[in-house]
Amino acid sequence: MLAQFPVLYPDEDFRSIVYRYHVLSGNKDFSVTNSDLFNRKNYDNTVFPRNLSYLMMRLPSDFIPIEKFLHDHTYFCWLRPFIPSNRLDSIMDEIMFNKGESNIVILLGKGSGKLLSENYRYCPACIANDETLYGEVYLHRKHQLSFLTCCPEHGYELLTQCTNCGVKFENSLVTSSLCVCGFDFSKNDKEQKRLDSIKSEQELLLNFEQLSKSRENLEEILLKMRNVLGLKGYMKYSGRMNRKNLIEDFMVYLADNNYNRFLKIDVNSQIKTDAYILSGHQVKSIIFYILFMMFLSGSVEEFLLDNSAFSIPIPFGNGPWICHNSVCPEFNKPIIRKCIRIDHQGKYISGLFGCPMCGFCFAKRWRFTDKGEERPYAVLTMGHLWNSILADLHSSGFSNTEISVKLNTTPTQIQRALTRIRTPKLDKRIPQSLNILWSSLSLHNEVATASEVVSHFNENRVRIIELLRKNVCITRTELAKKHSHLYHKMLREDRKWMEQVLPSSKRNKVRIDWERLDKHYSDEVIVAADEVYRKNPSEQIKKYTILSYAPKFIKEHIEYASEKLPKTIAMLNSRIETDEQYLLRHLPVIISQMKKYNKKVYSLKNVKTFSPMYRKSTEELDKQLIIQLNDLMEKG
Repeated sequence: MLAQFPVLYPDEDFRSIVYRYHVLSGNKDFSVTNSDLFNRKNYDNTVFPRNLSYLMMRLPSDFIPIEKFLHDHTYFCWLRPFIPSNRLDSIMDEIMFNKGESNIVILLGKGSGKLLSENYRYCPACIANDETLYGEVYLHRKHQLSFLTCCPEHGYELLTQCTNCGVKFENSLVTSSLCVCGFDFSKNDKEQKRLDSIKSEQELLLNFEQLSKSRENLEEILLKMRNVLGLKGYMKYSGRMNRKNLIEDFMVYLADNNYNRFLKIDVNSQIKTDAYILSGHQVKSIIFYILFMMFLSGSVEEFLLDNSAFSIPIPFGNGPWICHNSVCPEFNKPIIRKCIRIDHQGKYISGLFGCPMCGFCFAKRWRFTDKGEERPYAVLTMGHLWNSILADLHSSGFSNTEISVKLNTTPTQIQRALTRIRTPKLDKRIPQSLNILWSSLSLHNEVATASEVVSHFNENRVRIIELLRKNVCITRTELAKKHSHLYHKMLREDRKWMEQVLPSSKRNKVRIDWERLDKHYSDEVIVAADEVYRKNPSEQIKKYTILSYAPKFIKEHIEYASEKLPKTIAMLNSRIETDEQYLLRHLPVIISQMKKYNKKVYSLKNVKTFSPMYRKSTEELDKQLIIQLNDLMEKG
């Protein structure tokens, strides 16, 4: 049990609590303070606690619940909604037991996109109030949020240094209103801003607080975001976003509300792909997500309360559909029972329809923005019945005009149809659609023949092969320039075959030799691990401890392409220090500390009394520890 611990103040930053204990304890070295509170020999006052359970065990049981401590005095409540469910347990293990390396600090952002200010910040009015109410000054969490320039309550510009002597607060926190130079911080002469001039800062803070009170996890937030995007018309039928309109509207919203100054990142890069914004794997800025929720629903609170579901109607309905061929026995009757729907990269859906009675085929387009409006159809082929009647009438001596009346069309269309009969070459705009349609209908026994289908793919494949044969050294770029329509058409319709026959792209010519890199990285990990163990750090040697001694690019490759580096990963895991290995290696340090504090070192029981982490030792490990302890005692 700790002999003394400071009273916790409203919205007090965790770092302030630790610092006030440090001052109260009289410890000269901050590592001693960290050892007292968290059983960690660390010289830094970190943003998040590590091994918080150790501190809680040394405080009265009714002092403060752990969850309330994390919510009221750390930035965990601001970050929790953006932590994937599969990472939450590892992060809690790091905070509570100093176990693993979850890198929770990454969510705070980096560079210009950081959520927290680089320097400690104070409001002069809050300093005066705190000293009056509590007799001392402390660090307020809200003041550290990077998007705030002024205190949201008083309007004073936040201080990062003494305005008299210029000494920054970065090296030591403030616990009194007086600077070492004698200047009273609360008497700061900077002008108080009107609260309405910092309205946008207050609004953003309010929305942050709304999210911090929510219990929804990242997956639920992203699903809700997808629904709202769909309801707002930003989602295509394919499930992808309409990025252009979304970015334009979002940028207008930011400018109109004076929010664009808060967003230090490039919006285009954050909404670069659906995977960035709707997966959460590439969260670059929490502020971006807060502003994005405000843009979609007006406020974070309204966004969280919105339980609307987004769904897309079935394009062209469920059928059946009517035949538009006037010579068909089933004309204007719902005879067509199958529709082939084709997604055109989310831009629109095309529907292919074929009458099983007369062979009449047509196509229609559908867009989500049509709102149920009926679009005209385009004829693919009039069908075998219509064509046979045309041929009979023409051979009987009827003129084009007379035939057009009987077939309910125009003389021009009759002339074109007769030309196609004489020259059996199908319109190149429609053969693929006919191929897809008739193949599908044939499988369902809805047609008896597919005689009108031309092997469009085979024709174009022959053309591509011929071009490659005549131009042996041609590149993809040159082929695309000289035969743009054919090249891009075949890439859309027959990409797999094209990739097999086309010359290698420049992008594929220089491939990363992952096998060679894996061997090299594995050797580098061995060197790094040896160096770490040689230095004998006081902390347990874990994955990122070793990687910190290895070249930086190895860590980057492991994070983004670990599946391609099996040897490196295996070697890294084999060099990570287990709990048992750490207890054995760290025993000399513990003995040294015990002697420093004049503690008796007679047995392993004394060690376990002094250092709680040794209480988790197994019976087998105890035997090894006793042997090592005896050796250390003999050596003096």
